[in-house]
Amino acid sequence: MEIKFEFGVKRESKSLNLKKKLRIGTIENNISSLRELRRKLKAIHKGVFRRKYGNLLGLLELEVQVPAITRLAQYYDSSLRCFTF
Repeated sequence: MEIKFEFGVKRESKSLNLKKKLRIGTIENNISSLRELRRKLKAIHKGVFRRKYGNLLGLLELEVQVPAITRLAQYYDSSLRCFTF
């Protein structure tokens, strides 16, 4: 999944107040080929991969909740590298 951020600024006709609006678009990629490759790995290769990269292969089996991620992205502050509520 890829998340794109776009900042737009709206100006009201008789006001100096600026509103920032964050538009988020998502693209869901097909990862079935990566899942198949993971199934074909031998146990020893999985162990080496796990030691080198951690539980990265385990992330292939997680279901992604796109609405939850897009809502959280509204509160992410990239300059602070954290979520601000």
